[in-house]
Parts: sequence; structure tokens; C-alpha cells
Amino acid sequence: MLKKRLFQIFVELTNGNLSSKMVKKITKSNLSRLLIPIFIKTYNINTYEILKDISDFKNLNDFFIRQVHPKLRPIGEGIISPTDGEISEIGKIEEDSTFVIKGQEYMVKSLLADSERAKKLAGGYYIIIYLSPKNYHRIHFPTSGKILSSYTLGKHSYPVNNAGLNLGDNVLSYNYRRIVEIENENTTYNLVCIGAQNVNSIIETYKTKEIEKSQEMGYFEFGSTVVLLFEKNSINLETKEKTEIKMGEKIAIFK
Repeated sequence: MLKKRLFQIFVELTNGNLSSKMVKKITKSNLSRLLIPIFIKTYNINTYEILKDISDFKNLNDFFIRQVHPKLRPIGEGIISPTDGEISEIGKIEEDSTFVIKGQEYMVKSLLADSERAKKLAGGYYIIIYLSPKNYHRIHFPTSGKILSSYTLGKHSYPVNNAGLNLGDNVLSYNYRRIVEIENENTTYNLVCIGAQNVNSIIETYKTKEIEKSQEMGYFEFGSTVVLLFEKNSINLETKEKTEIKMGEKIAIFK
């Protein structure tokens, strides 16, 4: 408990408005382009797949939200992964609309701030995809369909890595997050984009409510996690926990 509380105090002291503005200013400065080669080497980033030449990026943030060659992200059948990353957790949403991660209980109604929607998701599945700094950080729609709602919750953020999930304070429910509810011909599901410590920016790039599978939804500016929430008896899972995945790969099929 002491370790957990010390971690929370440290995050709270370093995750204020001033520090967030400083990080954002640094990563968007022209001088930060000098950090790009170091960033590439540190995280062993595959530069072959990047759409632009490294020299064309204006700053570190511009590099972080880089695009990749579409041909290197073939689109699979069924429901696809919206991002690159690691499938860190998969599980059942209990009948009381809760689920447990790293010993912490999450309430879907707190995550979405919508008790009625939480009831409809009871008995369904959640899939959590963690994006490390090395990953392609653009988000795509897992299916075609229609946007029913899109809204933002939360202000400050804990890290969303294993330490954050273990020691943070219910991070998925309280972090800054963007929630999108999508209606497909088969079902309705939620795509939740969760920001990480210091840089809480989730930029949407789609323009219309009618969406296509694999269409870009937006991008994260530094650290992030995506949570998918599916209704009961709506899908069959086609992936496993602790699996590295690319955007476009199949993760589930509709029943």
C-alpha cells in the first residue's frame, strides 16, 4: 500500500498543468527534431515502414504521430485492431458491469459516465491494447458503421503501462479519455481512447458520422491505451492476451 501511495503522490506532483504544458512545448519545438534519431534508437523503431523521410519531420511530436505505408497494414476480416500495440488484457464484463485488471475493479458506468450503456455491456467482453512509445500512434475504426456519440472525460492522467495499472488509482476510469460509441449492422460497441501522463491529447481526424472499417479515427500525442467494449453475445474473440498486434489484424468476429 505504501509503494502504491508513493507512486500516486509522485504522479500527482509531476502531472500538473504546468509540467504538461512544458512537455508539449518541448516536443513541438524545432529543436526537438534533434531528439528524433535518439528516440528511434532508444525504442528500436522500424523506419522502413514510415511514410515520410526522417528529415521531413519538423519536431519530435510530428515524428510521434507519423503515418506508415498503408500496404504494410493489410486489413483483415472481421473486427480489426484499431492500433498497433500489445493486447495487454482481455476479459469478461461481469453482469454487474464491472471488470478487474491488476487487482483493481473497474465500473463501466464510471469509465463511460453512462449507467444505461453500462447495463447493455454487462456480460460482454473488453479488450485493452497498450501502445508503447515505439508504436504507430494513429487510431483506426475496427469496423464500418455509424458514430452514435463521441465525448471527452477526465483531465489528468496516470501512466497507462503495467506500473500505472498496478499502482495507479483506477487509471482507466479517471484518466483523460475520448469515448466513441459505434453502431454496426451487427451490434453497438465502444472505442475508448485513454491518454497517458503529461500529454493528454487525442486528436480526431474523421469528418462524418458514417465511417468505414480501417478509416482513420485520429491519433494520440504520446503514450496511450485503447479499450474496446462489446455487448453480450455479440462477438467471438480471435486473439489472445500478451500478443503484439498491428493495426488491421483481426481480433474478433461478429456472431
